[in-house]
Amino acid sequence: MSARVIITDGEERAALGACRGLAAAGYRVSAVARQRPAATHWSRSCSERFVLPDPRVSVQTYVAGLEKLVDQGDYAALIPGSDASLLAISEHRDRLEQSTRLGLPPREAVRRSVDKVLLHRFAAAAGLPSPPSRFCADHSEAAAAGAELGYPIVVKPTRSFAPAGEGLRQQGVAVVDNAAGLLGALRAYAPPFVVQRFERAGFLSCAGVIADGRLLALSTSRVPRLWPPIAGQHTFSETVRVPAGLASRVCSLLGELGWQGIFQLQMLERAAGGFSVIDLNPRVFASMTLDHGAGANLAAIWCEWLLGGRPNPVTATPGFRYRWEEGELCHFVWQLRRGHLRSAAAVLLPHRRVAHAWFRVTDPGPLLARALELGLKRLKNRPRPGAPLAERKPIAGAAAGEPERAIGGP
Repeated sequence: MSARVIITDGEERAALGACRGLAAAGYRVSAVARQRPAATHWSRSCSERFVLPDPRVSVQTYVAGLEKLVDQGDYAALIPGSDASLLAISEHRDRLEQSTRLGLPPREAVRRSVDKVLLHRFAAAAGLPSPPSRFCADHSEAAAAGAELGYPIVVKPTRSFAPAGEGLRQQGVAVVDNAAGLLGALRAYAPPFVVQRFERAGFLSCAGVIADGRLLALSTSRVPRLWPPIAGQHTFSETVRVPAGLASRVCSLLGELGWQGIFQLQMLERAAGGFSVIDLNPRVFASMTLDHGAGANLAAIWCEWLLGGRPNPVTATPGFRYRWEEGELCHFVWQLRRGHLRSAAAVLLPHRRVAHAWFRVTDPGPLLARALELGLKRLKNRPRPGAPLAERKPIAGAAAGEPERAIGGP
């Protein structure tokens, strides 16, 4: 009988990609979501469906629900689908790892792996220096950093999630053009935070699996389109050959952090040569269906190692492509409204060997679930007749969970 695996955050593209990859490798996958509809629940690759409270609302309630699930079922492994789930599971691992395998490195290593200050420090030591950055304890230091680095600048938290009561508060990334914009953006952050020079450069995603100090899988892809176009998520990407020397530098960086498992590093590809790390996702991520299509089934490789197997190292095949459906649509409309006809037309070009985020001919349910989710959000956020503009909430193209992001300009 095939092993059973639990994946959390079933609403997200990351969980769906992992679920499809695991099912293709013969695993039976159970998906936990915080709401219905959840795209992974509608997938034919999902064998069990559960709804638990959101860890961002109450970590303790969420972990208690997971604890009950793994105690009552025979699950070989548990895979977090977001930073919020990763942090909750790691900090309360004693309640879970007696009933299932987590495969996480020590708590301190997990904390290091979500710390952007340490990421920048270790990236520089590994030969992948981040753009010039300043780590600021308060608003005055941030203002001084903005003046020193020059606008536009990127503002990001030192961690994507900060404790907030019983739960976790998500903190995003902002690009600001001037000092007034910086003061406005900082209201959304709990200090300390990072102020980084905004650099226009190409994007490179470097993803894989690392265990026992070696890379079991590696996939690199270039990202020509994002949504939003600046500080956004991948809408289109294509696997490329691993640049010379990159694998050893990535292994060195992850080794310093102490990370083990699935990962995705976001990098800028500098015009003068070399790469700059801007972010790390120490978990499953939104575009991993691309890596699976290119021959690097990261979730399955990780589970094989976690369950005692010895997977042969693999490298993703170049020339495979990824498309995020609503992200591409939003990018197309944005370019069209600004009269960028060539850029808009590029979105419409057909390609071979494309893996879509939600849709598969043999598995159409997740796209339907996603469309229903967006429709319900629009109805919920529809303003009351005569409501002030402040009450009118936009419908974001991205899911509410923890996305992969890239900062810069294509």
